[in-house]
Amino acid sequence: MLLERKSLAKTAHSLAFAMNVFTKKLSDIPEWVVPYLNQLKSDTIQIFPSAVLSAKRTLHLYERASIEDFLRYIYYFDHKIEHLLSQTYPKKFQTIDSMIDWLEEYPALNPYEKSVSENCSELASRYAELSRTVHGTILADQQIVESLKDSNRQKMEPEKEEKILKGVFGAIFFLLSLFHIKDYRRLQLDETTLICQHLSKKQIGALSGLRD
Repeated sequence: MLLERKSLAKTAHSLAFAMNVFTKKLSDIPEWVVPYLNQLKSDTIQIFPSAVLSAKRTLHLYERASIEDFLRYIYYFDHKIEHLLSQTYPKKFQTIDSMIDWLEEYPALNPYEKSVSENCSELASRYAELSRTVHGTILADQQIVESLKDSNRQKMEPEKEEKILKGVFGAIFFLLSLFHIKDYRRLQLDETTLICQHLSKKQIGALSGLRD
């Protein structure tokens, strides 16, 4: 169990580092979506302490938030008016489903339609799964802490959580890399390696120019 917890924490740390490195390399970013990208980096960093403390609900909260940050960044990238409306009229917001549907139909990604659809489905599925914990739908997922000394003794299945974490960020890194494919292909070898360690062979193949 201790080794599994260390593996989860190591993965969380690696994800945060890779996200920070990659997002600094992205170019031609509209100023109105920079806050969404910064929030994605921030939420990715905060996954690490949640993993270390085995705080499942907090871990799921930040994983879920990372999906939201990523989708908002991608959607508002080409929707400045909608972004301004969301800030002026907070009740006007895009749902997760609508942003995923839009991403699946993004014209520039049409050559990779199958891969995009598969990774969007992964995000949608993981988002629903994480939401159940965040909203306390499943009683078995609850983690009750009665004192501060209990905060680092919470029970969690680290192997299962690492699988969820890899699924979420594998899809995010792949879709973000595909969306910024020119920046991805300009990365140095060590930078590419940082990202690719969180991708499947199939995802790496698609980013290397192999079509679906």
